[in-house]
Amino acid sequence: MPPNPAIAVLIRGAAADAAVTVRAVRSTADRPHAVYLLLDPDPPAEAFNRAAAVRSEPFLLFLEAGVVPAGPGWLGGLLDALSGTAAAAVCSLHGGSRLCGLLTRADVFDRLGGFDVDRAGAGGHLEDYLARLIGHGYECVAPSAAVFLAGHPQLRKAG
Repeated sequence: MPPNPAIAVLIRGAAADAAVTVRAVRSTADRPHAVYLLLDPDPPAEAFNRAAAVRSEPFLLFLEAGVVPAGPGWLGGLLDALSGTAAAAVCSLHGGSRLCGLLTRADVFDRLGGFDVDRAGAGGHLEDYLARLIGHGYECVAPSAAVFLAGHPQLRKAG
């Protein structure tokens, strides 16, 4: 891991799913990053807010455990797309085109007060954050490089 990573990758979910995502992120990421696991039983908004509050990296990437990048160059693609905007959405193909992650500038995340725990409840924190971001006049993008898939590959019979 580089001494000064630019991106804090925060992965929340069950341990087995998180392990799949961590391995995929580490093997395909093309930019300096640090991975942090959140094996927290609290709602995602609360767990992510606590973890983000102690990070010093200028960018925060929030990911659901169990998803993996669809191909190489995804992290660089996300960062490039973020240039001039406040957030880049990470879309998943395994559940339709739903959000499974979000890259945002840490200063903007702090300015907006993080995820709104009262509004997001046990889910919807990513969508709520994007809606609030847009409501404050910020721009968001969903780059094609940021496509993720279900993280559990099909097992094949040997031989």
